[in-house]
Amino acid sequence: MIKFQCWTRSSLRRPPSGALALAVLSAALLSGRLPAQEPFPGLDAYVTKAMADWKVPGLAVAVVRNDSVVYAKGYGVQKVGTGVAVNDRSLFEIGSSSKSFTATLVAMLVSDGKMRWDDRLSTFIPWFRLADPVANAEVTLRDALTHRSGLSRGELSWFAAGISREEVLRRVRHLKPSSAFRSRWEYQNVMFLAAGEAAGKAAGTSWDDLLQQRIFAPLQMTTSQAVARNPETIGNFATSHRVARDTVYALPHANMDDIAPAGSIISNARDMAQWLRFQLGDGMYDGKRLVSSAALRETHTPQMLMGRGGGAADSLTRFNTYGMGWMVQDYRRQLVWQHGGNTDGMTTAMGMLPDAKFGVVILSNMHGSPLPGLLMSYLFDRQLNAPMRDLSGEALTRVASQRRRADSVSRTQATQKTASGPSPLTLAAYAGAYADSLYGDATVSLNEGRLTMQRGEWTAPLEHWGSGTFKWGTLPSAAIVELFVKFDVAPDGKVTSLSFNVGADTTTMVRKAPPRGGEGS
Repeated sequence: MIKFQCWTRSSLRRPPSGALALAVLSAALLSGRLPAQEPFPGLDAYVTKAMADWKVPGLAVAVVRNDSVVYAKGYGVQKVGTGVAVNDRSLFEIGSSSKSFTATLVAMLVSDGKMRWDDRLSTFIPWFRLADPVANAEVTLRDALTHRSGLSRGELSWFAAGISREEVLRRVRHLKPSSAFRSRWEYQNVMFLAAGEAAGKAAGTSWDDLLQQRIFAPLQMTTSQAVARNPETIGNFATSHRVARDTVYALPHANMDDIAPAGSIISNARDMAQWLRFQLGDGMYDGKRLVSSAALRETHTPQMLMGRGGGAADSLTRFNTYGMGWMVQDYRRQLVWQHGGNTDGMTTAMGMLPDAKFGVVILSNMHGSPLPGLLMSYLFDRQLNAPMRDLSGEALTRVASQRRRADSVSRTQATQKTASGPSPLTLAAYAGAYADSLYGDATVSLNEGRLTMQRGEWTAPLEHWGSGTFKWGTLPSAAIVELFVKFDVAPDGKVTSLSFNVGADTTTMVRKAPPRGGEGS
């Protein structure tokens, strides 16, 4: 039974009593709506204003206290320019908050005796390989779930690559390490994919089915899905958005199937509240134990040091560690378990104060928005009776200052581009097919005097920027709006390869030999 508590001691209004209260609550549950009485006075007004300030079209909030859902409400619209309202059952992409589900699935299999935390990944995926021979021989489930494999992120090895999960894992053997194995914490999505696929194999099924059988069904997360494979057929599903130059616009759905255990789950405020109840309940849900206490607590136990908090003497967070699928840190000297999520157009914040039996989740349909995280901290402050601060307003002031500096840099870049002059080669010289073992194939084409590059599910024009460098954009992504592609030219004037950067990763794709009949396309 899903447990809701709709009136709390902190409420300003006196709750209905006896049979009337039961009738009101029963009617609300049957209609699929919850009485949205604020858990803290002024919350609705604060959220509404903050959404307008940050230009977030839609958002949903759930609050759990003492194993009860005390609040679940939607705000705004599912898609800008429409009147379709967000409610507490509206689905959002939760992004990397999915990692906590994958880690918990492994914990369940550890409870069953089908896996051990320090089992090697090759036990379950015999063909799995890493470039570093030491890591290749030793990498375990714990390594994968704690971001200590030493691998660089290599996001374009899977993002919009149009390949299967198995192919992503086969290609990772070509991803170079950026640090020594187990030496430091470095966020890595592909390793969570490996852990999730290993869990599916250990259970004799798929990660998707295991998630449904062991988590969604027992927790009555009735509308959550492992992957949104056919988004157009899913009802009450919020649309992704991005803001640029103060204009909000909708984005197409980004396929996350090939990295699913790291970030593909779609869920809503009501369902996610049950997930918080289960985590705060030490693996119990409505009186039933779904995972051993020891195994679940291991996911909440610090495994890797991420670094200090703000660093300043008055920082509200003084230590940052990573468990397995959870960031384990402090906030105002209180223990916190949390993990946010970002997809191409949505942002999630999810966190708990376990000692207070208090948890919140904030789902939004805006890319990279700070607002969910700010609201989580705001709700933590209210629960802890901390001094009231306008966290949203303070952050807006900081962002405005940063934006002014960024605009100055953009104007400088535009000036440099204007002065760059024409391409040193004819555009036809760049056209051709390029390939890399990790990143796959790319094709540069010349059509009607313009270059276009296609790689996986991405196709976008190449605009000359200077010295054989082109801007690849606008890409169909909020996460990677533009990339700069540099072509390498041999002494004989022939283009031999192209390279581009995503974060700290540099990708070099070698030009394939042209087909008979000439170069280009």
